[in-house]
Amino acid sequence: MPKKLIISDSAGVCFGVEKAVTTAEKVLESNPNQNVKSFGPLIHNPQVVDILQKKGLSVVDEIKKNEKGTVIIRAHGIPNYKEEGLKNSEINVIDMTCPIVKKLQFAVKYLSDNDYFILIVGNKNHPEIIGAKSYAKESSAIVIKDKFELKIEEIKSKKVGIVAQTTIPKKLFWEVVSTIEESNKFETKIIDTLCDDINNKQIESEEIAKDVDIMLVIGGKNSSNTKEIAQICKNVNRNTFQIETFEEIINLNLKLDDKIIGITAGASTPPWLIKETIDGVLLNG
Repeated sequence: MPKKLIISDSAGVCFGVEKAVTTAEKVLESNPNQNVKSFGPLIHNPQVVDILQKKGLSVVDEIKKNEKGTVIIRAHGIPNYKEEGLKNSEINVIDMTCPIVKKLQFAVKYLSDNDYFILIVGNKNHPEIIGAKSYAKESSAIVIKDKFELKIEEIKSKKVGIVAQTTIPKKLFWEVVSTIEESNKFETKIIDTLCDDINNKQIESEEIAKDVDIMLVIGGKNSSNTKEIAQICKNVNRNTFQIETFEEIINLNLKLDDKIIGITAGASTPPWLIKETIDGVLLNG
């Protein structure tokens, strides 16, 4: 049995994810015989998405103009041109884009409308960033993952706006801001689009990881914020493992007996998955 468990107070679903999932469940319950779709996976947790699919929620990437039923826009949002396409269709649309992601989208549009060249700090392949970038005029925005990808010569205006993927570590964003401002070449507009809830998770998880023998980070392998938390923890504790379910602990053959175990979870991880992991550690450690 583990010597001690330290569980992050901030572990688990954020308000945007919780609202998206509960709304989807209500829609499915009230429309049991209707066609209900999610535009992209509703959240980045395979176990939750699988449960919703079994209840009748199908995942799609395109909606035909004459399609019927209901479509729920994913928590990460979608490109504005796809959203416009939905408005021109006959399908009922329920927008579950996270409010913090909406802030990012609005920030990009504001900067673009005011002729700023936009630096988006984040993962260019993440759906949140693909969606947010669509709110900028063509060729007026680039995505960089950190200050090391920043190439000053690619900036095509004296006016530069800087925003961030909502879930990246705060340090990455402000390092890019500092690099731009220290160059003294630009008029800058900084809009902090980072999620406070995610930042709190990152800080608390890192502090726990420093004091434990093994750190467990629960969340979908496709979850960007969970991967960021896991990497932050791994930087201070090499015995950090990102898992989706307790079964992975068994497969990893982790020896938990008489160890201090830290547990945290990403913003898409439901309480029941966290509880299953805690129970599994206590019963099988």
